[in-house]
Amino acid sequence: MMFKFLKIGCLGFIGLAVLVALFGGGGGNNQSSNRSSNSSSNTQVEQQAPKNYMEVDVAVMMSDLENNAASAQKKYKGKDVKVTGRLGTIDSDGDYISILPNDQFAVLGVHCTVNKKDKAQEDFVMNLKKNQQVTAYGTITDVGELMAYTMKVDKFE
Repeated sequence: MMFKFLKIGCLGFIGLAVLVALFGGGGGNNQSSNRSSNSSSNTQVEQQAPKNYMEVDVAVMMSDLENNAASAQKKYKGKDVKVTGRLGTIDSDGDYISILPNDQFAVLGVHCTVNKKDKAQEDFVMNLKKNQQVTAYGTITDVGELMAYTMKVDKFE
């Protein structure tokens, strides 16, 4: 009988120790979580720093792509750019537009993905007219011979 009480007491102690470990029964854990919380908020501040956009005409980008696709990819992919050109396609759902060189026969350019959660971008796209001059700020996410350039838009001008 005494062995049974000893066994229950040990199991209770182990259970209590597990609960304390799981739910952080000390100030040390709170301090480390505060430190990680502070470091994540510092990271967010760093990510929100203003971007330095490289200004480029879409005709120059297309020339770079035609001359050497590998070099164009290295030069533009992942870069923040300010692209200016002629408005080509406006997607019927407003998901994207294309910016083309001013050459009237151009069919490839920069495929600009619109952030539908950004009301200013959505309103801007709704007021565009084909062939007007457009400037987009964003990050080039893809470069290729078939689709030319793809850009995630930050803002339009």
